[in-house]
Amino acid sequence: LFKLLKKPYVGSGVLASAASFDKDITKQILTHHHIQNTKYVVVTPENRDQMTYAYLQAHVGDHLSIKPANQGSSIGIHKAENEQEYLDGLADAFKYDYKILVEESIDNPREVECSILGNENPKASKLGAIDVPKTDTFYDYNNMFVDASGVTFELPVELPADLTKRIQQMCVDAFRALGLKGMARVDFLVSEDGEPYLGEI
Repeated sequence: LFKLLKKPYVGSGVLASAASFDKDITKQILTHHHIQNTKYVVVTPENRDQMTYAYLQAHVGDHLSIKPANQGSSIGIHKAENEQEYLDGLADAFKYDYKILVEESIDNPREVECSILGNENPKASKLGAIDVPKTDTFYDYNNMFVDASGVTFELPVELPADLTKRIQQMCVDAFRALGLKGMARVDFLVSEDGEPYLGEI
C-alpha cells in the first residue's frame, strides 16, 4: 500500500515480510543458505493421514514442537512426547493455519534473541536471553502477555565469545538471505551442548 501511494516507510518490503512470517518458507531459505535450524516436516490437510506419530519419530525425533506456519506470539504451539500429545497438538494447531510445522524440539534450550539494524550492511546487536519458569516448557503466550512475573531477561547474556559471534553472524546471514531491510529480531534456541538453532525472524 505504501508503495502504491509512493509513501516512504521503514522496514522490509512485502515479499521479505511475507517470507519471514511463514515459518516453512523461512526454514526453506535458511536451509538453502546452510543456516542451522531444527529438523522439521510440514503437515497439511492433504498429507495429514500420512504424517503419523511413528513417521515423525523416524524423520524428526521423539520430542516434537508443533506450530502453525503463519502465526505469532506462540499461539497454537504445543510440545509432544507421545502419540496422543501429537494428535491433540496437531488438532489445535489446525485451528490457526492450514499448514503446520512439526519440528525437532530441543531439550532444555536457552532462548536467545538478537536484534539487527541496517540495509546493505546490517549490524547485529548484543544478545539477550529469556529465562522462563521451570514449570513452563517454553516462552508461551501466557508468559508474554498474561503473567510474566516468573520470566527474567538477561541483557547482555553471558555466552562464550565464539558462540556469541556465531549467533550474530547467523543473524546477519539470515537477514540477507531473506532480503530484509531496516530492522528485525531473530530468535534462537541454544542447546545444552552449545549449538545455536535459528528459530524465527
